[in-house]
This record gives sequence, C-alpha cells and structure tokens, in this order.
Amino acid sequence: MKVTDQTPAQAPKPFILSFPFRRTGMGGVSDTILISFRSRKVIHSVLRTSRSGNHGSRSYRLYPGKYLAWDVNRSNGGNLYATVRIIRLSEDGQMATEIEWQICDRDPMITLDDLPVDIRNLLIENKDELPLFHSVFPFSFNEEE
Repeated sequence: MKVTDQTPAQAPKPFILSFPFRRTGMGGVSDTILISFRSRKVIHSVLRTSRSGNHGSRSYRLYPGKYLAWDVNRSNGGNLYATVRIIRLSEDGQMATEIEWQICDRDPMITLDDLPVDIRNLLIENKDELPLFHSVFPFSFNEEE
C-alpha cells in the first residue's frame, strides 16, 4: 500500500470591495450595485452611512470571479450618469474592468436594446433593485409590463 501526501485544495479567500454612496435631500444619488453572473441576483451588501444618512459606502464581501456593476449618479441638479461594467476580481483581490458601457452622460448615450442580450436580461431581471433604473431607461418598458 502506497501512501501519498495530499494536501486539500486552498479555498478561495473573500475580499471586501467598497463603493461610495450618496443620497441627498435635493435628489442627488450615487450608488453601485453588483449582480452575480452565477446566481443572476443582486449581491448582498452592507451600507454604512454618516449620521445624517446622506453619505457613506456600500461594501461587498466577494470571492474571486466576474460580476456585473450598475453604477449610477444623479447630481442635485438632476444630471444623470450611468455605467454598466463587467468587473473581474482576481485571486489577489485586484478589481479590473473587462467591459464598460456608458449608458448616460447627462443625456442618454445608448438604450437597453443596445446592450448584449445576456447583460440586458440580467438588468431586467433585477430592475426593481437597481437605483434609478427607470430614470436611466425611461422608454424601455410599458406600464403594463
């Protein structure tokens, strides 16, 4: 009988990623929501805000992999900025953007139909949990849908 030296495979280590958060009384909003490609759902996050609740950070505990990032910002004056990104978190905790779509830069730049089908479907499935979704894509849905 031969005994081999086997070591268990190292389990991936989770990392904490934080993104700025802002929600003012004047209508200003800044937020980043991450969606898992595997589960197709919004990832649980922890929101920490200042005493007033207007500023803070949204933190995620993530394992290395690929995620979809919904990044929106509306200024107090009503200017809307939105980006959708595919991000990759590496084994050493470094985040890199693989692909980015600029949706709004004050004015709409692309529509929901201009996004790849898998990205569009992922956003539509989670639209109720994405801040400012209906402001970013105001003409994408009828009231009946």
